[in-house]
Amino acid sequence: MMYAYFPGCSAHSTGISYTNSYSYVALAAGIELAEIPNWNCCGASAAHAESDLLGDALPARSLALSEEAFGHAPVLAPCAGCYLHLKTATAHAQENDEVRIQLEHIIDRPWSASAYVANGLEPFLPVEAQERLAQRVCLPLDGLKVACYYGCALLRPTEVCNFDDDEQPRTMEDLVALSGASPIEWNFKNECCGASHQISVPKTGRNMIRRILENAAANGADAIACACPLCMLNLDMREAEINAARAKEGLPPLDIPIYYFTELLAASMGAPASKSGINRHFHPTGNLHERALAAWSKQRAAEKEAEKAAKSAKETQRKARAAARAAKAKSGTKPETNATKEVIA
Repeated sequence: MMYAYFPGCSAHSTGISYTNSYSYVALAAGIELAEIPNWNCCGASAAHAESDLLGDALPARSLALSEEAFGHAPVLAPCAGCYLHLKTATAHAQENDEVRIQLEHIIDRPWSASAYVANGLEPFLPVEAQERLAQRVCLPLDGLKVACYYGCALLRPTEVCNFDDDEQPRTMEDLVALSGASPIEWNFKNECCGASHQISVPKTGRNMIRRILENAAANGADAIACACPLCMLNLDMREAEINAARAKEGLPPLDIPIYYFTELLAASMGAPASKSGINRHFHPTGNLHERALAAWSKQRAAEKEAEKAAKSAKETQRKARAAARAAKAKSGTKPETNATKEVIA
């Protein structure tokens, strides 16, 4: 399927690893990305802070250019922030034709606001796309426990996004599972990472990140997967700072690398680091397959220990029953057998 592709400003800078891995996985899934010509910044949070109309006009221009080039083809914005702003502008124009006409006047071009805006997860939802991806997996990440992190912009506001359950989403988990990794359940999958407050209100922002990382660790995660360049940047870049704060409190460091969900998929397909993007992170990612193997080995060792404990407990129970029978026999009390029970009954 073909999508009119809106890269967003981070695509070739802080989000380059997302761009590389997304292109790799999209090609494997049979998804065609046709970049919107002469697109512009979606405005991010700065435009809306200045003016709601400006916040809609900037996305509207790129969406109108998409219509000129590709008709009513669906528009793909892999960046969660860009997705939300393009989706919001479309919703406002569809709800009120006067708003749409006003935006047409501002951007100086016609715009029907009829194209569907998809986030980075949606193109991989069709069964055909997932079957293609599953067929390409040659180095599954067996044993790697992954906490899938959605953040805010993919899910809220629900009246605009409305693509998954905003409290218990499952889309990313289903995709990550294709890589062979095991998605975990945890409590912070839809919590905010702090976004730009990491700069404007750093003390509050760092605490938001710390809670996310620590909750993932508490629930057994070996890694976190996301689908937003800003979430990735905040979590990946700040983990060292969170560990420094933990060290002052006498707590051990966290070791939870952050990946884009497409990086995990690309790695499971045998993509080199230059294609999967995992060589461009702040927190050390190491060899992803070595991490998966180590996680699997740790899990298997725990399972064997549990099996050993269960076997030991069973043997202890057997010996206790034998000792009880022996004690009864020594005291002259005939041990009760199943046959005796039947006669009594």
